[in-house]
Amino acid sequence: MARTEQPILSAARIAGLVALALALGSCSSTPSGPPRSQDDICAIFDERPDWRDATMASAARWGAPIEVQMAIIWRESSYRADARTPKQYALGFIPWGRVSSAYGYSQAIDGTWDWYRKDTGRSGADRD
Repeated sequence: MARTEQPILSAARIAGLVALALALGSCSSTPSGPPRSQDDICAIFDERPDWRDATMASAARWGAPIEVQMAIIWRESSYRADARTPKQYALGFIPWGRVSSAYGYSQAIDGTWDWYRKDTGRSGADRD
């Protein structure tokens, strides 16, 4: 009796694995950097429509005007998702941690960010 060999991975299975990898990769990807035109909110929102939606939702929930939100983000992080405070150095050259735990667009410190997540029920919220 002849036995037919089955391919280890069928085309459908490979396509499914590629789709899964792309989906997972898009979840963990970091933003592509700050917007090109940082002095024009309309240009920023044209480039990043999800930012417009997020600031509108935030304005509705918290009452903070969109222009104020964007001004704070610009001042705190220059629209950089991974913004951090400067490093401290012992003896001028030995890395000794950072000035504070501030991180992300808002430059919120760990304690403030923990309070925000607890208060809003968004335990998975991310500063960047």
